[in-house]
Amino acid sequence: MNKATLQGLSAGIIFSTAIFAGFYYGTGANAGPALTTEKAKKLLEEKGFVVSLPKDEDELAGNPSKNADKEIQKNQDLSPIQEAKGKEVSTKKGYIVSYTLKVKLNMTTTEITQILAKEKIIDDAAGFEAYMNEHDFSKNVQIGDFVVTNNMTYRQLANTLTH
Repeated sequence: MNKATLQGLSAGIIFSTAIFAGFYYGTGANAGPALTTEKAKKLLEEKGFVVSLPKDEDELAGNPSKNADKEIQKNQDLSPIQEAKGKEVSTKKGYIVSYTLKVKLNMTTTEITQILAKEKIIDDAAGFEAYMNEHDFSKNVQIGDFVVTNNMTYRQLANTLTH
């Protein structure tokens, strides 16, 4: 191939691309239905995501352990748990360990399970990680602070971390 042939081939590719782009953008084929905030919120909620306003997020991030501990108390009658961040509390059902897990951006499931095992929330880090991967929870882990206890099942832990 000589220089003139390559220049002709390059010009043809650029010309063809310009024609396709003109039809694509000129005909409106790329324009989908207008997505409003309400429609986007409804679509995300249908897919199982929790949608909140930025103000709500800030409020929840400021007081996650108080709200979560109250919910645990109501749901499981764990009256001794108050501000039990990372400490053992004796109850009728044995020892309960409560821990506030801070999930950060780009944190892997392996890192999360190692922290949970270190804090004695789970006994088997590899088992919980396998559960998360098998049930596709590892792809949906959310960023934020989560209060977890050692009496939660793998499913409850996974649901907590993904909602």
